[in-house]
Amino acid sequence: METDSEDRVEHIAAAATQIKRRPLGELVVPAIICGAVGAVLTIILGLVGRYVSIDLTLKEYYMGEPFYLREWSAGGVHAGWDWLLAVVFTFGVSFAVLDTDKIWRRVMLILLFSVVLLMASPVLMLWDVFWSPVLVFVGVLWSWMCAFIYSCQHVMPCELLLPARVKGVDEECVDGEEDEGGDVSVIEGAKAEKVFSAYRPVDEDVDKKFQPKEMPTCPD
Repeated sequence: METDSEDRVEHIAAAATQIKRRPLGELVVPAIICGAVGAVLTIILGLVGRYVSIDLTLKEYYMGEPFYLREWSAGGVHAGWDWLLAVVFTFGVSFAVLDTDKIWRRVMLILLFSVVLLMASPVLMLWDVFWSPVLVFVGVLWSWMCAFIYSCQHVMPCELLLPARVKGVDEECVDGEEDEGGDVSVIEGAKAEKVFSAYRPVDEDVDKKFQPKEMPTCPD
């Protein structure tokens, strides 16, 4: 029990230090912004024809060994599917990055998305379906970069195990303790304890909670 208590105090002190050094971030609004930026950017680039040369190069490669893409199936998937996939994947990677702690896990997310997208094209060629992942991949990469930078500059709710609505709570006081020149770790721990206690369910008073109810009296 003492070990658990010490670990909790260390975790709370570390959380308070993070809050003091970096501002608390949010999840929903930044994720929507990052996803929208990536999706709109890549769709516009596709409409102006920035990916045509890459698509033609990829199509010529698939027409050779070992895929032997046929002429009649070289038209590929309709552009509407690319736009739909771009929206889904860009918003997905944005929410995933901002709701994941640790930098190495966020890097692993872009590696995972990259493998899925880039390997989907040759897999579809097994059914003689041509699909270029360039449009979707550029949108995912852009959204990931925006979300990654934001998450590195803020303390995300998932890192503190707190709801996303928590904001500005690090400014609340243990001012009296700071003025008295108390121990820094104790002060930081008290700050974080105040953060956690604000979202801890408060039980009713034990005596009132378990006090037996008065039995109704029967009339004589």
